[in-house]
Amino acid sequence: MANEINKEEMHTKRVLEPLAWIFQLISGLILTVLVTFHFYETHFVSHEAMEYELVVSRLSSLGYKIMYALLVFFVAFHAFNGVRAILLDTNFGAKYPQVVNSLCFLAFLIAFGYGSLLLLVF
Repeated sequence: MANEINKEEMHTKRVLEPLAWIFQLISGLILTVLVTFHFYETHFVSHEAMEYELVVSRLSSLGYKIMYALLVFFVAFHAFNGVRAILLDTNFGAKYPQVVNSLCFLAFLIAFGYGSLLLLVF
C-alpha cells in the first residue's frame, strides 16, 4: 500500500513540477510586459500620473482594471508558485508536499481575491 502511494506521488511530481516551472516562466514573461506598461504609464507619460485624481480616473477605466487584475493575478501566482517551489525543497516540503501545495494555493487565492476586491472599489 505504501509503495503504491509513493509511486502515485512520484508520478504527480514528474507531471506537476515541469508544468509549474513552465507556468513560472510564462508568468514571468507576462509580468515583464505588464510591469513595463505600468511603469511607463505611471512614470513616463506624465509627472502628475500618480496624483490621486488621475489614479482614480485610470482605475475607473475597464481596460485599466483588467490590466491591473491581470497584474495582480500573475504577481500572486508567480510569487506563491516560487515560494511553493522553495518550500518543496525543504525537509518539511519533501515530507508534506500536499500541505505546501494547498497552503500556497490558498495564499494565492487570498492575495488575488484581496487585490481584485481593491480594484472593484474604484
